Amino acid sequence: MRIEPVILAMSATPFHADGSLDEAAIRAHLRRFVDAGVGVYLGSGGAGEGHALHPEELSRLYCIGVEVCRGQVPVHANPPESRTAAEMYAKARRAADAGVDYVQLYALDAGHGMRPTVGEQNAYYRSILDELDHPVALSVHGYQGYLTPISLLRQLALDYPQLVAINVMVRPFDYFVELRDALGPRLEYYTLGYELVQGLSLGAAGCLSAEPNLAPELCQSLVDYALAGQLTRAGEAQADWIRLGTLVSKWAPSTARWVKLGLKALGLGNGVIRPPYLAPGADDLAELTAGLAKLGLTPRQAD
Repeated sequence: MRIEPVILAMSATPFHADGSLDEAAIRAHLRRFVDAGVGVYLGSGGAGEGHALHPEELSRLYCIGVEVCRGQVPVHANPPESRTAAEMYAKARRAADAGVDYVQLYALDAGHGMRPTVGEQNAYYRSILDELDHPVALSVHGYQGYLTPISLLRQLALDYPQLVAINVMVRPFDYFVELRDALGPRLEYYTLGYELVQGLSLGAAGCLSAEPNLAPELCQSLVDYALAGQLTRAGEAQADWIRLGTLVSKWAPSTARWVKLGLKALGLGNGVIRPPYLAPGADDLAELTAGLAKLGLTPRQAD
């Protein structure tokens, strides 16, 4: 297992033309991360299309991920957002049983514009953590629509030793700094890919991002340059990462659209995506292929 800061990719889930899981393509995709030294999160509700996977498919995806990645790069599970604690626990239990390193728990997504009270958030997390005796990461994400109170996260960290990491997917950095000050060094803290260099300087253990699906070596180079003290080259890698994110933003959100389109452009996938998403058309593919080429990402180089 890597002990230095890591890039954690929100991994895509490849499908056959008929929409079924393509296990050979999943293994090949995960091996690209292993070769680049990039860790993975499996089955996320964005790039991983976890929202469209049946429970048995999630279990199978987690098992394949552990088989390919365990012991070489971090392999975590990212069960998609859930409407109840019971629903999230059932997904998390499958991931834990498969042997992933960490299971990330998203905040409660109760739907219909609901913003849960602090008491409701507390009950949600405790209902899961009381039953899930497995290393857990909690997500604080911009898409959840509300910020999890730092005081609540601190108390959960004190009460549940299996809580080992918090993924801070929000801006600005004042929340990150306040969180780390309040919870201390026992936990690992991860940040957004675009803010990795600053995050590392503030004690981040790494970042989560979907861009490594298309450019794992580029993304990992940012950590390598930063650790080597090559700040100019780290800055160049960060700029290319941002350029890639700007390019694909046309097809976001969600990330699943541009990840699948980009893999097809690079000759690394068939572009199959599950409903409710629809695959972008030929003009989009041509536009993204040309944009990736300008960034030095071509099918031959991607291989």
